[in-house]
Amino acid sequence: MEVRLKNVRIAFPALDKPVSFGNEGEPAYQAKFIIEPGSAEVKLLDDAILATAKEKWKDKADGVMEMLKEDKKLCFVHGPYKNKKSGEVYAGFEGKFSLSTRSPKTQPTVFDQFNREVKDPSEIKRLIYSGCFVHAKVDIWAQDNSYGRRINANIAGVMFAKEGEAFGGSAPATGDDFADLKADEDEALA
Repeated sequence: MEVRLKNVRIAFPALDKPVSFGNEGEPAYQAKFIIEPGSAEVKLLDDAILATAKEKWKDKADGVMEMLKEDKKLCFVHGPYKNKKSGEVYAGFEGKFSLSTRSPKTQPTVFDQFNREVKDPSEIKRLIYSGCFVHAKVDIWAQDNSYGRRINANIAGVMFAKEGEAFGGSAPATGDDFADLKADEDEALA
């Protein structure tokens, strides 16, 4: 089930090439999203997850959902994203909810704030960094196979929305940061 998220913060984006993050399996394109409790996105995600479960498991959906919540097998958690080894909450997730997304095969499409597609890997990394705000399209789906039952989310694409305080470092430099150091174009042409 397709869900569009608006003005959410992104963390741990791997949109330019597949990576393996922690113990989360084979390399994949992926990102975590910070969801504000009480926001419209919470209802969108909860509704999509429930509808996906009901479509997959029909009249057993309520029982399956209860087990998935207990076993932490849901892509959307009503709580912060934590380091699995230390139990510490990652920066930016304090008091927030978290959505984990992956796309093992298909690279998510990335757009700048003007809806222009960005394909250059270095430009993707510069534009979409941990802590910036994005709009995102994710696909919620149910897994029920030899690897177990889960409700997952694939990341289909993101659009840069606005700057945000970067996690674990500073935001990327912009042209304004170097405006006073630029060469005089008239002198350079002479």
